[in-house]
Amino acid sequence: MTPSIELFNELRAEIERSSVPSRHGNDLNTKLVNSSGTVHIFQELDGRMGIFIPLGSDDPQYIQPDIRSQYITLRTVTRKGQEIVQLRLENPALENVFHVFVDTFFKAFRNDRERAGTIAQAQLRRWRSLFTPVPPNSLSDAEEVGLLCELQEMQTLLATDGAQAFYRWTGPDQQAHDFRLEDRGVECKATRISNGLHVTINGARQLLPEPQRRLLLSVRKYESTPNGEITLSGVVRQLLDEDLIPQDELLGQLEEMRFSLAGVDPRNENRYRLVGCYVFEVGEGFPRLTLDGTEERISAVRYGLDLTDPENIPGYRKDGSLN
Repeated sequence: MTPSIELFNELRAEIERSSVPSRHGNDLNTKLVNSSGTVHIFQELDGRMGIFIPLGSDDPQYIQPDIRSQYITLRTVTRKGQEIVQLRLENPALENVFHVFVDTFFKAFRNDRERAGTIAQAQLRRWRSLFTPVPPNSLSDAEEVGLLCELQEMQTLLATDGAQAFYRWTGPDQQAHDFRLEDRGVECKATRISNGLHVTINGARQLLPEPQRRLLLSVRKYESTPNGEITLSGVVRQLLDEDLIPQDELLGQLEEMRFSLAGVDPRNENRYRLVGCYVFEVGEGFPRLTLDGTEERISAVRYGLDLTDPENIPGYRKDGSLN
């Protein structure tokens, strides 16, 4: 299925080519069909945009309007003599979030075409709080690259641990380890220091495994460059395309961490290149500060760890696996 952002770009190009655009804007056929018709996207002349959704055979005859938000609305309208659902984004500044919403709806539609209106109504209830203008993202550069590291590790863990890669992510709660899986913990560290491999350990417990569980330390080294192929918003969008991840929950957690797609300015977004990824199993011989069982009474511990020449450090995994 073509992503909604590409469909809307196609629609805008079509509007620009039109010598006599419609007084109300234009629409585009998405080729998603149920027994009552085809889903269309639309763009109005004032910048508002949305989707027209034909009611399916398993939908009620009337869908209750949802106009509680001033930024996104859902109502039943008559179009070409047919009752359909109109979902409209009222504030174009929230277009980034809207594209994710529409892509999520398209996935659900393909699995349950005859409940299209009901699905859109339920999804809007879950997502409504995400449609709120936010100030520009306020992450520091260090916080941004740290979050980027965690999300890229989540991508890696999805392949081995499935949905648990998301549900066992504890980064938003700032717990001791970023992922607390059933048999192991994974702590993520990002660095942009050009010489060597240096990370900062925060707290006496950060490199302390949980009882009966292994602890892995994953270090990703990034370079900031305007030619970099990696952006935080790009990795977020890749995760939102994963069927194993609840899109609304991920977006909500990211907003709690002061990152929102609505606050992204593509012209000024930081870009990165991944220089290397290094995984260590924290165990005997691995360099760390140990406090002989007194960790609970030690506070405000912060120290640097030099992992340069990682192949010479006990616990280094040449294959980079997180299993």
